[in-house]
Amino acid sequence: MSDKQNRKLIAALRNGPMTAMQMLQQLGIMRASARVFDLRAAGYTIESRQITVRNRDGSTSHVAEYRLASQQRTLLPAHPGRGVMSAKAVRA
Repeated sequence: MSDKQNRKLIAALRNGPMTAMQMLQQLGIMRASARVFDLRAAGYTIESRQITVRNRDGSTSHVAEYRLASQQRTLLPAHPGRGVMSAKAVRA
């Protein structure tokens, strides 16, 4: 399921930034931060910034707004795991 959601999310982020609530309402993604984590681990540069929104009772809340920084993916994941060399480790 998350693979399908990841594809939907990356396609949506190519059209512009989204909050977690927009991801839920428009894409049916309930765990937005988990999908963003997946995309970052896959090499996409997803930026987040804090924005202020009004909630249903009129008071303000702070939420994250996610955006795709560029169309290009990095060669190494942002959080390499065991068995993956980081750029620092490769020195001649």
